[in-house]
Amino acid sequence: MVVCARGQTHQPKTQATPAPGFLAYQALFIRVVWLENKAARADSVLGAGNPESAALRSRIPNAAGLSDADYSALVAIAQDYAAQKSAYFSARDVVLSAVYAQQGAGGRATAAQTIQLSNLFQQYTAMIDAHIGQVGSKLTAAGAQALANYVHTTVAAETWWAH
Repeated sequence: MVVCARGQTHQPKTQATPAPGFLAYQALFIRVVWLENKAARADSVLGAGNPESAALRSRIPNAAGLSDADYSALVAIAQDYAAQKSAYFSARDVVLSAVYAQQGAGGRATAAQTIQLSNLFQQYTAMIDAHIGQVGSKLTAAGAQALANYVHTTVAAETWWAH
């Protein structure tokens, strides 16, 4: 319930709730890549091992309780996720550009384009699942459990998801 002007209340149409696991892990992967990129920029400006990049790189492992080896594995998973996500959007955008051009000329998407977009999306969702699965196979059992706890208690709660 939200309190509005004049003390009136109303119920929002959607409620923000913790994001489901697959969204929370994607948010985590994006956050890891962002922090690593920011730390790399700090390294290039301030020199390797500077306090700013060290603080950035320690943020998630400290909060999640990950070892250095587990965090390194997470970084590799997150960077691969980001690269494959980018490749998906590039491939999708090529097809969508053709569809939009056809629509601009009064046409419609072809059956082949619709199938291609559907196949790309299925590959994308499988890629997400595979990267989430890699957390369990590339981190130690303790690291994977600690990360799962962090994702479900912290990242999911911080990730907006309206339903």
